[in-house]
Amino acid sequence: MKKGNVFVSLLKLFGVCILGWLIWVFIFSAFTPDELEIVPDSFVRLSVILGLATGFVIAIGLDYNSATRKRNQLKASASNILIVEERGLSLLEKANRVVEKYSSHEKDVFADTNGRHVKPVKDAGHFQHLIESYPELKSNTNILELLDQIKSCENNIMNVKLTYNSNVQSYNTLINSLPLSLFKRFFKFSEAEYYQKMTAATELTDEMLGL
Repeated sequence: MKKGNVFVSLLKLFGVCILGWLIWVFIFSAFTPDELEIVPDSFVRLSVILGLATGFVIAIGLDYNSATRKRNQLKASASNILIVEERGLSLLEKANRVVEKYSSHEKDVFADTNGRHVKPVKDAGHFQHLIESYPELKSNTNILELLDQIKSCENNIMNVKLTYNSNVQSYNTLINSLPLSLFKRFFKFSEAEYYQKMTAATELTDEMLGL
């Protein structure tokens, strides 16, 4: 855990303990007999001890609720990744069906120099390259709309993955901060892993750029 995070955690814990101490001072003051002009030393010492304990419990409770909420956000983010990826696969499947339809009629257009058919559509860049190779596809507004949807979906996939990683960082930082870090095993909080399989940017070839 970074030094800055440790300092912030200790500062927050100190503030909560001060608040707890003030609460107990108020309680003891309210129950101190009127004939006593000052609060007995035993009450003062007890208020400090109880204040520290109260502040510690409050801090743990607040962090526990926050960590639970962040863990639920992680689950939701992971679910969103699957939903958007399924949407992307569905759109790519449609794109492949379009390619298969037109390649059956125009094999020369959709075949490489070795006479083999092009590989299945894997992303928006690949599909756009195929569209540019065939005027009838290029002029079809529905095909262009499909291309736009694939591009939009790829952007959404990247965004939900970045959101997930941001949530992972926030959650891991919290459970490794005091005082929750002392009890994270007891509460069964474990560090979440970052999403590593990020969609790579499409390499733009000379043909795609019209060079």
